Amino acid sequence: MRAAVYTEPRKIVLDPNYPDPEMGDGVMINVKASGVCATDIKAFKGLRFGMEPPTILGHEFAGEVIASTMEEYKIGDRISAAPYAGCGFCNYCLDDHEELCKNKVFTTNGCFAEKLFIPRDLMNKTGWKVSDDVPYQAAALAEPLACIILSLRSCRWQPGWTIMVVGGGFMGILHVILSKAWGATKIILSEPNINRRAFAEELGAIVCDPAEVGNLGDFARKNTDGLGPQVVIASIANEKVVESAFDCPRAGGYYHMFGGLPKQSMINVPSFFTHYKEVTLVGTSGFRTKDYRLASTLINEKRIDLEPVLSSVFRLDQVGEAIEQAEQQTILKAMIVE
Repeated sequence: MRAAVYTEPRKIVLDPNYPDPEMGDGVMINVKASGVCATDIKAFKGLRFGMEPPTILGHEFAGEVIASTMEEYKIGDRISAAPYAGCGFCNYCLDDHEELCKNKVFTTNGCFAEKLFIPRDLMNKTGWKVSDDVPYQAAALAEPLACIILSLRSCRWQPGWTIMVVGGGFMGILHVILSKAWGATKIILSEPNINRRAFAEELGAIVCDPAEVGNLGDFARKNTDGLGPQVVIASIANEKVVESAFDCPRAGGYYHMFGGLPKQSMINVPSFFTHYKEVTLVGTSGFRTKDYRLASTLINEKRIDLEPVLSSVFRLDQVGEAIEQAEQQTILKAMIVE
């Protein structure tokens, strides 16, 4: 098969004769669409443990079944699935922290390739048939959407709340889209990139350039009747920016450190923030099966509109270019379409 192989930091080579994944008990698909994620960017830069070259990156996918040992899935079916699922039996899974499971089941290779094998256990837990009127590209975004669902759930999200998103990258924009769909009465987005601010504004957010407003907390309170939003999402991997937003949530609210920082990063959290204001500091990484299944339902039933983010399309032989453009923030979301 053809595969975009990550061979060394900052280098991806199209291999026209890469070995096909081995067919086992499950389904094999022709990958029709896959998304470039921040995790792929980190791996591309040589900063992601467990994704050392040579390997195939990519974990957001949808495609067409070309072989199956499962009665539920036939050749020609349009399907998608999560890139992982928890074992269901360990302490983490039993405590409803499946994303922390150490015994996850995965797909056999990354999805920046023509073919991908998905084992039966993963299909049973997360697999779904994509409706004919849903683009493969939208179906591939069930995984990042599931991460946003867990993010808002961790903040005990309620319709009618206000939210501030710090960082207008793709995952920040997904927070805007989902919180709007889930009844946010006011959405604020802080982002230095003018194009991303304009995009968020079109979605209904109140936007600001952090360099121009000065104190983010003052701006947040100005736009929420002097209180601050119930939920603040730090969707950015920058320690100083994360710290600058601690002044934003209202008393009794939630502050979510969503953006992944390097393991050695240290954040200064003011004691007043948690003790006297009673702000809950949370963090999540990944998703749980129930989040992924909800995400797939929202997409398949068109209860959430992801079409606005599906504008930057690349071929399989352009994966390296797609990752570089995503890294340089010249595009919002890179999709690989075959």
